[in-house]
Amino acid sequence: MELERIATNTYDFENVRRNRYVYVDKTGLMYPLVDGSIGNQFFLSRPRRFGKSLLISTIQKLFEGRRDLFEGLAIDSLPWDWEETYPVLRLDMSLCSGELLGEVEAAVTSTLQRESERLGVPLRDAENLSDRFAWLIEDLADTTPSGQIVLLIDEYDKPLTRWVGTPEVAPFQAFLKSFYSIVKLTESKQRFCLMTGVSKFSRVSIFSDLNNLTDLTMSPYATEILGYTHDEVRANFPGRLAALADSLHTDVDGAFEELVRMYDGYCFDERMVPVFNPVSLGSALRDLRLSSYWFETGTPGWLMSYAKKAPIDPDGLEVGEAALGTFEPAEPYMPAVLFQTGYLTVKGFEQVGRSRTYRLGFPNQEVEDGFSEWLADAYTDAAQGHTSGWALACRRALDAGDAAGFMGSLESFFASIGYDLTDRLTEQAYQCVAVAILRFVGIYLDAEVTTSRGCIDLVMRATGRVYVMEMKVASGERAGEAAARDAIAQIRERGYADLYRASGDEVALLGVAFDCETHNVGAWVCEPL
Repeated sequence: MELERIATNTYDFENVRRNRYVYVDKTGLMYPLVDGSIGNQFFLSRPRRFGKSLLISTIQKLFEGRRDLFEGLAIDSLPWDWEETYPVLRLDMSLCSGELLGEVEAAVTSTLQRESERLGVPLRDAENLSDRFAWLIEDLADTTPSGQIVLLIDEYDKPLTRWVGTPEVAPFQAFLKSFYSIVKLTESKQRFCLMTGVSKFSRVSIFSDLNNLTDLTMSPYATEILGYTHDEVRANFPGRLAALADSLHTDVDGAFEELVRMYDGYCFDERMVPVFNPVSLGSALRDLRLSSYWFETGTPGWLMSYAKKAPIDPDGLEVGEAALGTFEPAEPYMPAVLFQTGYLTVKGFEQVGRSRTYRLGFPNQEVEDGFSEWLADAYTDAAQGHTSGWALACRRALDAGDAAGFMGSLESFFASIGYDLTDRLTEQAYQCVAVAILRFVGIYLDAEVTTSRGCIDLVMRATGRVYVMEMKVASGERAGEAAARDAIAQIRERGYADLYRASGDEVALLGVAFDCETHNVGAWVCEPL
């Protein structure tokens, strides 16, 4: 069977079609947006490397009337008027980052200049960029019979992402707020507008002037417009799936299940339709092996800094709808940040009256493994070789039932954590750091396991063994064996281990006392059930 042509780093629709790369047809899903039936100005947030730029490029060619590129696609059989074309002003803001505001302004100016030259309309001089942007839109609109253009802004948030979570973000935020205000002011000149980005900043910020945009981020109209569904993968990549199955020494269904485990699981509305990360999936099918492709593109430094300020266990968070949708650049709300940047996704929701609460979790194994490794590195100051050695020692000790060996390795991890983090840790924060480390280690665990009589801190599983773990945080003498035995007593009194009596595995109770003076394990006790 012939292998399909795959391009994971090509975001130009014409290039994809001309070179016969696989294009998973999303044009039928685009149609309700571009035909004006549900509005004409939109915003869409998706994680990085999720296909936003290819979507922008596809819409550009659609409004330019390039029917030759859409032959055989869904929209070619729909009532689209190919003769009605528009000048498309496309701003790629991913090219407009910089350490200084002047650098950003110069990059935006260059972007406007390139577009004005491409479209054949001079860029007028003005005292500020907002006026130049507005006049470019108006001058372009004047060249058309309809008096309208198409405006596409890709990665609108890129100019300020490096400063998120710092006071330095303020001037960049003010500049973009003024610049993007033109989108609303020139609304009558736009036949269609789409802005994309990774994050959506709250309405008291940049979006206070963009309330004309319909947010598609969690809309059923856009659930599947980026990313691949199960049916799309099977229909578009049969040759690659068969070749991957051979590489993994399994059948096609087995290979597909491995892909689901590694790269699927992103959900963006209450219908809970899962989609694959397209770049990770495409890379795996291209290379015919499973690897962590998404994290190779890097993790924002500001996200690492914020994770150290307020340790949380990201899996299993419950967040209200309002808090999930937006955050302030200067003071980001970590659950919203992790959702919008793709580290977490919707795992379920609860509707009570008009209030909706979303349950968040890791979308797939690639993200969970990568995030845990990244978080462990963020917490510790040790060299990667040391952390890898401790991780291996932890796994071997648990498999062997060696509680002393496991706790010794865990103590080594905590000893490498910088004082700037440990001097502020609460009991919950110690637990979050421990969970991050154990996930990095590769131990199968459940955190905050709810029972009828309380909540178990941690349940760890190894070969033939289950460890029920309770943690306490204390100071000085109170952080000794007595506190660890209090943890054991809590496990027994509340019957935490009863859930695992019938599992057939050996069950051990592990009480751990963290000493907030030494910032490490003060004492521990391990007992059989």
